[in-house]
Amino acid sequence: MRNVVAATMLLLLASAAGAAELSETIDRTFDVRPGSSVTLNNVNGRITVSSWDQPRVRVVAEKRVEAGRNEVKAVLSELRVEFQQRDGGLVITTHHPRREDGVSSIFDWVTGDHVSAEVRYDVTVPRTMNVDVTNTNGAIRLSDVAGRHELETTNGKIEVSRCAGSLDVSTTNGSIRAELAGVTRGAPLHFETTNGRIEIALPSSFAADVDASTTNGSIHTDLPVTTTRISKNSLRGTINGGGTELRMRTTNGGIEIRTIGKS
Repeated sequence: MRNVVAATMLLLLASAAGAAELSETIDRTFDVRPGSSVTLNNVNGRITVSSWDQPRVRVVAEKRVEAGRNEVKAVLSELRVEFQQRDGGLVITTHHPRREDGVSSIFDWVTGDHVSAEVRYDVTVPRTMNVDVTNTNGAIRLSDVAGRHELETTNGKIEVSRCAGSLDVSTTNGSIRAELAGVTRGAPLHFETTNGRIEIALPSSFAADVDASTTNGSIHTDLPVTTTRISKNSLRGTINGGGTELRMRTTNGGIEIRTIGKS
């Protein structure tokens, strides 16, 4: 394992409001086994995962905190990023400041004290890697990785591009966009959101069993579908004779299946 920790701090004082901003960047690289898993858990902040031709995972995590000028350093210290190597892969966990029961704390989000803490991640993995990302407030972007992928956030959009393998993608408040140039036959593709649109781009030769539905929205497909059930809000059938399971669900938003290269 090669560890490089680069920390940079910037303190901006807002004298009128009595607040300050502090940031720190962590840059670490770990040897991993291609085909193993990278697991990342975050609370606030966008996450980007891309690939390179190295058997290593590089994690650049930017911690950002805004709090009272007397507390901001303590908040930054409590906002921690933990790394654990496991089964040839890597587990990354974000620990956010929290209030201990019964104890007055500068981290109390309820009393009105202005405390903002987030970690933004840029992660680079081998091209063959399983990726499991969980977030609460922040977008997720995954590109150029083949494997089993699970992406979940509550508030934020999810974008997937040029990935192969299985996908289980879900958000609550956000759109989903996926361009799947190298889909893997037989690997299931699941996309689900509550408030947002789903747009999927696929090769014209893609073969799938399609199951798509929305409550408040319409469904459009460029690829010809042999339908078993079709209405304004639902579509079931096969593309090119069937094959991969393609499941899409949204409540408030439309669904579009288009051919790669066609906008």
